[in-house]
Amino acid sequence: MLRNRSTLVYLALFLGLVCYLTFIDKKIPGTKEREEAETELFKLNPDDVTGLEVSNVHGQFIFKKDNNHWEIRKPVDTPADSPTVDSIVNQIASAQPLAYITADKFNDSTLKEWGLMPPAERVFIHTNDKQYELLIGRKVAINDSVYARASGRKNEPVRILPSMVKDVLQKDLSDFRSRSVFDFDLDKVTKVASRIADTATAPAQQNELELKDGKWTLEMPLVARASEPDVQGMLNNILALRVIDFVTDTPSNVSQYGLTSPVATLSVTLKDGSEMVLQIGSAVPTKPNEVYAQRLKSNSVFTIAKATADALLSAVPSVRDRHVLPFTPAQATGLTISIGSNNIQLHKEDNVWKTAGDAAGLADMTKVNDILAKLSQLETTPLLKDSAPDLKPYGLDKPKGKITVQSPEFKPGPSLTLFIGKTENKVTYIRNSTEPFIYTLADHSLDFLPANNFSLRDTQVINLRRELVKSMTITVGTTPSVTLTRSSGGTWSTANVKERMVDSTKADTQASLFCQLQARSWLGPVQSSYGLSKPVLRIAVETDKPAATVLRIGAKLPDGNHAAQVEGDSLAFELAEGDYDILNASSLELIPSVLSATNAPSATPPPAKK
Repeated sequence: MLRNRSTLVYLALFLGLVCYLTFIDKKIPGTKEREEAETELFKLNPDDVTGLEVSNVHGQFIFKKDNNHWEIRKPVDTPADSPTVDSIVNQIASAQPLAYITADKFNDSTLKEWGLMPPAERVFIHTNDKQYELLIGRKVAINDSVYARASGRKNEPVRILPSMVKDVLQKDLSDFRSRSVFDFDLDKVTKVASRIADTATAPAQQNELELKDGKWTLEMPLVARASEPDVQGMLNNILALRVIDFVTDTPSNVSQYGLTSPVATLSVTLKDGSEMVLQIGSAVPTKPNEVYAQRLKSNSVFTIAKATADALLSAVPSVRDRHVLPFTPAQATGLTISIGSNNIQLHKEDNVWKTAGDAAGLADMTKVNDILAKLSQLETTPLLKDSAPDLKPYGLDKPKGKITVQSPEFKPGPSLTLFIGKTENKVTYIRNSTEPFIYTLADHSLDFLPANNFSLRDTQVINLRRELVKSMTITVGTTPSVTLTRSSGGTWSTANVKERMVDSTKADTQASLFCQLQARSWLGPVQSSYGLSKPVLRIAVETDKPAATVLRIGAKLPDGNHAAQVEGDSLAFELAEGDYDILNASSLELIPSVLSATNAPSATPPPAKK
């Protein structure tokens, strides 16, 4: 019985407090500002926040936003975990009061009871032109919310806020500080450097990587191109470096951690000139897989994984670009290849590749783009020398071949040449015209190169519109020519062959093939053995062009195909046997007797009328 009575008492208290918090203030008329205050804590844009001060049971924490990243300024000077600090700002900026209690409804005793005098947590939020204050008290006993005030002024009302606002403010230093050793934007990095101290087993190393004119370049220990993907991968790995344990924030003597004379340093420089420097000390005695480390200008000593630190230090010189002929295929305007019997000459006009020399004409764009892509992707094998005063041992004093690419991207320009030296032990020595390095390629790396311009010439030998064809004149051997005429309606007829009509379907098939004729391959300059002076088949097509397009088909080749030539072109090509069969098939057929008979009425006069 007593238990039931207690339950009823608690229920009555609960309902009363809910009514108090929810409805009591609604009876008092308010201004527009009052109504806004009831539904909005602060008019605050999180993007405008530049600083933050948090006081809680763990102490006071001061945060400052620098380059869009949060830093802890007190109790230690160290990077903050930006998402954690941002969550505080966002929770407060988006907080909406659940209830509003005016100052005349409470006194100091009530504020103490609610945990607001003094507050359990206090926050100051700074923008460029304003400061916001928030006092957080204890949690409300009957629901998931907390007491809060926007300042400590006597007339400041109390608001009931969601308890999440209090939860994000109860963290300690280990929660607020970042475990990321570095914090930067990838697109703002201009320099990366690593230095390794001299040891008994290895000499000192110093490496520098710098962004110049939009391209990454290795500056130390030598000047060389850097690989953009490798640099970006290295920067991502630097950003991924994490603290394992925080050792101390007030070291009395850093020599015990090997940080007086660091074993190594790793630094990142940003566009604004600021520099982040990581000093790496000795191994942790009880944890040989970890090393002590410290950010320059910070008192905090922490540990990181030794293997990760070693990998990052070795990554700086390892981002060297291994491409031996660096260029962008889409920007190339010319290509010359001369290696043994391989001779290629190409140039681009109005975004169209053309062959030059004795095979001048349109080039096969697919084949040319494939060659350019493969040349740009050539990478040196592990063997390479940074300098070679004497080129003779590599056969590069008198190269056996060279590949030259023209492109506006080359500075000072206008071309870049790859010299081909001798081949030994299954590698070929090479060097390019702008660098002193000796590279190597596997001896089969250039096997993809074609032998000559003929293999790159576009295989389309005729390009006409079939609907513009007016006539086809076909001559088989020494027999009289047959001319097929096409009407505007698309039907075919012949005037010089009696008792024959044209199968328009067959004629259209022949005309379509002729207008878009493709070579099986290019043979080169015309030879007498091709029999093109006395062709077995000759077809002349009239269109809207001033002169007819004439195709000569000559002798059968050993593979069963035919030699052919378009008049006006000095080169012969191979015509596929199937195409020859279509062009050589007659489209004429006998006129059916039913069409040759007359349907005229009888000449017998009709009978006379009676």
